[in-house]
Amino acid sequence: SHRNSRACRSAFCADSLSARIDQTRTIISGMAPPRHASGFLRRQRFAPLILLAAVSAVCAALCSLATLVTFVAAPAPSLTLRKRNWHGTARGAATATLEVQGLAPDPASDVVGDGLPPSEQRPGFTDREAFAEGPSVAFWRGLDPYAPEASALPTATDVTGVDAQYWLYHMGRSSFFAAQAATGVLVSEAARQLAGLGAASSSFLSGAPSERSPSILKALMDNPTREVQARFEESAAAFRQDLGNIKSGYFKQPFDMNPKHRQFSPFYIADKASRWLEEALGTLKRSRERADTKTWVDASSDIYPEYYQHTFHYQTDGWFSSKSAEVYETSTETLFLGRQDAMQRSTLVHIARFLDRWRAEGIGAHAGLQPRLLEIACGTGRVMTFIRDNWPTMDVTASDLSPFYLEKARENNAYWERRFAPKSETLGRASFVQANSESLPFEDGSFDIIASVYLFHELPPDAQDATVAEAARVLAPGGVFVLTDSNQLGDRKYSDKNMGKFGNFAEPYYRDYIRRDLAALARKHGLEPFEKEMSSSTKSLSFRKSTKVANAASGSNSTGAAI
Repeated sequence: SHRNSRACRSAFCADSLSARIDQTRTIISGMAPPRHASGFLRRQRFAPLILLAAVSAVCAALCSLATLVTFVAAPAPSLTLRKRNWHGTARGAATATLEVQGLAPDPASDVVGDGLPPSEQRPGFTDREAFAEGPSVAFWRGLDPYAPEASALPTATDVTGVDAQYWLYHMGRSSFFAAQAATGVLVSEAARQLAGLGAASSSFLSGAPSERSPSILKALMDNPTREVQARFEESAAAFRQDLGNIKSGYFKQPFDMNPKHRQFSPFYIADKASRWLEEALGTLKRSRERADTKTWVDASSDIYPEYYQHTFHYQTDGWFSSKSAEVYETSTETLFLGRQDAMQRSTLVHIARFLDRWRAEGIGAHAGLQPRLLEIACGTGRVMTFIRDNWPTMDVTASDLSPFYLEKARENNAYWERRFAPKSETLGRASFVQANSESLPFEDGSFDIIASVYLFHELPPDAQDATVAEAARVLAPGGVFVLTDSNQLGDRKYSDKNMGKFGNFAEPYYRDYIRRDLAALARKHGLEPFEKEMSSSTKSLSFRKSTKVANAASGSNSTGAAI
């Protein structure tokens, strides 16, 4: 039975992941995976790319200094920290309201674009009735990073005071990824020119050739000051919110700020940058050519769903190679100019609030004991390391359908345990399970917390339904399901008109996702919408399962009384 958790854990346990990878390679239509060059010697032909990556790193350092020197003299935005009671939660630390003066345009303004539903039908609008919205929602709903009066950038006080380490690290990180992104686009354009593919630049997220929007490169050339400042404004606002959450006691400063972390090694940086530059050139080329998105895998849908056998974002091999898993984090952080981690950590806010209620109210299936957490579609395990760093004694399970990404998640977890896990505490158990989110191999009510980060926008509607049904089934009464993903229509006024263009980047289900009422989807499967937070391009929603479950059956037959 797929729902026999012990048998499934035995079959898919961490120690057998390598065997599962080999098995995947042999059972799927007898095909062999593509052979990728690995190791320094095998990548000798990419020596010019490695050199460019090194130049990118140097440029990033210079950009970091230039950014700080340019903006530290700016007046400090008014960041008000107010004590707030969240549904009876008594938290000693203050909550960041993010009421930054000059960053909220008129909320009555409307955005209209061809093919968009009326404003009152957009998910960002209907969420207002379904969720208790945190202060971050109103902040991001009104923020236009291109507004001249907007200024969330670090000030002299920020970079010289008690928060100096946080700001120097994060703005340096943002500058590095910005320089890396610019290098990738410039090198790609140069390669295209040399190949005689035309003089006109193309968009990273463009539409059909006849209706392409201005490229990042063109926007930078047209108004570099405005474009660069807007992108740093967006990142700085996300960082300011993240820092506010740290000060409010929701979670600790990220462990990767420690200079002992491997990401500070020049060899590690060079390796990741060279891998990324090689990947970026291929990705941009496939995007321009609207290349076939079929992966090397040709599997029965019983093994991998058809929609999963697709190269999302035009990335190499989709989810089906170690090479893809090795470069994924770098690619996504470059796409978001270094703010993805800060956006993802909004997930931890919901987890922290749940744990407050767990301790204060004794909720859950086994009150007084440590809750059990599952992350669905954990990818490379980046979010899971942040979860474990904050709650190291909690038992956690990370699941993903890709054995290659699951192996990377296991490696990232082992690195955290080896270098950053507290020595004075007994660590909770970490399990790694290969599983389809539509058919989870766990018994009913197995977990008190379930998290999903950046999964739903890559699922077709029927798979979204099945995933929520499974989450509701394996969630214990009184538990919380945290869904963190891309913003939807209505979440931010300034972005609605162009939001759907991301679907052109080999994201076939994105346009449906940004129109989907997630509150209605959750209610359909017995979960009650609870709280909403936002961070830049990301929204994070929490749903509760009633402690008075009328029908404990699985899937869409689950019902429950209102909480």
